Amino acid sequence: MRAWTCHKGVVYLGRISTQRINLSASTGRTPLMQQLSGLDTVFLNLETNAVPMHIGSLAIIDPGAAGPDFGFESVRRLIERRLHLLPMFRRRLMTTPLGLDQPYWIEDPDFDIESHVRHRALPRPGTLKQLNDLVCDVMSIRLDRSMPLWKVYYVEGLEGGKVALVSKIHHACIDGVSGSELFSTLLDVTPQPREVAPPDAPWIPDELPPPLKLSLITARNFLARPGKIYKLARRTIPLVLEVRREAMARQQATRRASTVDADTNRKPTVMAPRMRFNTTITARRSYASGSLSLKDIKLVKNAFGVSLNDVVLGICAEALRNYLLAGKELPDRPLIAAVPMSVRGNGERGGNRISMLRAALATDIADPVERLQALSAKMVGVKRTMKAIPASLMLDWAHTPPPSVMAQAARLYENFSIQDLVHPPFNLVISNVPGPKLPLYLDGAKVEAHYPISIPYHGLACNITVFSYQDSLDVGITAHRGTVPDVEVIMEGMAAALAQLKHRAQQQLRKAG
Repeated sequence: MRAWTCHKGVVYLGRISTQRINLSASTGRTPLMQQLSGLDTVFLNLETNAVPMHIGSLAIIDPGAAGPDFGFESVRRLIERRLHLLPMFRRRLMTTPLGLDQPYWIEDPDFDIESHVRHRALPRPGTLKQLNDLVCDVMSIRLDRSMPLWKVYYVEGLEGGKVALVSKIHHACIDGVSGSELFSTLLDVTPQPREVAPPDAPWIPDELPPPLKLSLITARNFLARPGKIYKLARRTIPLVLEVRREAMARQQATRRASTVDADTNRKPTVMAPRMRFNTTITARRSYASGSLSLKDIKLVKNAFGVSLNDVVLGICAEALRNYLLAGKELPDRPLIAAVPMSVRGNGERGGNRISMLRAALATDIADPVERLQALSAKMVGVKRTMKAIPASLMLDWAHTPPPSVMAQAARLYENFSIQDLVHPPFNLVISNVPGPKLPLYLDGAKVEAHYPISIPYHGLACNITVFSYQDSLDVGITAHRGTVPDVEVIMEGMAAALAQLKHRAQQQLRKAG
C-alpha cells in the first residue's frame, strides 16, 4: 500500500500522470483528449440500469469549529475554486464510431458546477439509518454520461448538528485509491482552509475533433487488435503454465509431508460455493457504515504474526460465518472473496490501476484464530501467484475486446441471468483502501469519519470496503437490498468479531509475556 504524504498543507497520494492523444482540427486550437484505458472502459461497459458502476464515500462532518458562513453555498464555492486541480471532473465521455475503440475523455463545454454539487436535507434530527437510506437512493441511480461522471451531495439535518458529504464518482474515472484524491483536494489538514492559486489561464473547453480523423484513428486501432492479442497470448501462456506447474508442485509437496495439518492437505478450492450472494441483482441497494479501532486491529496483527489485511479478512470471515449460520445458510466449503489490489505506480493518479486477489476466507473453520492463521497462510500463496503473473499483463488483456462487444455481452449476461446458471468464482468483494492518519477539514469543519461506498454486481451481491482514517478503519457495506436487506447485522458482526479477536490476542500476549 502507498502511504499518504503531506506537503504545504495538502494531502497527496502521488503525482498526476495522464496519456493524451492529439486530434488536431484543421482550424481552431488543438484538442488534447485522454483515451480511457482498457480497464476503465470495462467499468463503463459493465454498467446497466441494474448495476450502476459508480463508487463513492460518506463523510460525517462536524461544523462546530467552522466559521458562521459554513454551509452548502460555502462548500460549493470551495469545490468550484479548486476544480482546476481535478481536470477529470470537467471532462465527459466521447465514444468512438461504432464503439470499435476505447472512448475518450473530452472537456465538457456545457459544464455547470450546480449540476454536480447538490443539496439534500434529512428530517431533524436525522439518524445514521436515515442517512444510509439516502445513500441507497442516491447510489441506485446511474450517472448521466452526457455530463462529467460525478456528483457531490451536501446533506444537513443530522443529529448533533452534523452534516454529511456524499460523493458519487464513476468507476471509469477512478479506483478506490485515486478516488481518495478527490477528498485530498477538497480537504485541508488544518481548520484554516489553505489558499489555492487560481488557474494560470481561464478555462476553455476542448473543441471536438474532426469526425474523419477520429474515424481513421479508430479504424487503425481496431485493425491493430489481432496483432496485439497474438503478442499478449505469447507473453501470457508461458507464465500461466509456469504458475500451474508451481501450484502442482506445492500441492504434491504438501501431500507428501507427514506432519501436514488435515486442513492444508485438502484439495485447493477452485470455485466458490454457491450461496445467497451469488445471484442476479437489481438497482435496489442496502448500506451500512461503522468504524473499527485500528489500534485493536494492530494488536491482533502483532499477536498472531499476520498482516493487517489478513485481520480485516478474518473479521469479515467471522461476521459472515455467523450471519450465514443464523440463517442456516453456511456452505460446507469456505467462502471466496475477490480482493482488489492497487498496482498503481508512484507517478500515477486517476483512472484504474487495480488487479484482483482471490482470498479463501476459511469459513469452514469454527475457531476464529485458527481461521485467521489459515487464511493468512493461503494469502501467501495467492500473492506469490500474483507476482508470477504481472498485473500489467492482466490490465493489457482488458484492452483487447472492442467496447461495443463488451457492452453487448454485459447486457446479455444480465438479461439471461447467466450468473444463476454458472458456478461462481467468488462470493463477495472485500476491499481495503489506505487513507490518511491525520485529521482532515472541509472549509474549517472537521471530518469525523469517511465511509466508503462501493458496487455490488451480478453474482457479487455484497461488497465490504474499509478505509483507514486517523485511528479507525471506517467500514462501508454496500449490497443488493433484495439479497442482503439486513447489512447492519454484518456490520455489527464485524465489531463483535474484532472484540473476540482482541480478547484472544490479549490472552496470547499474556502467555508469551
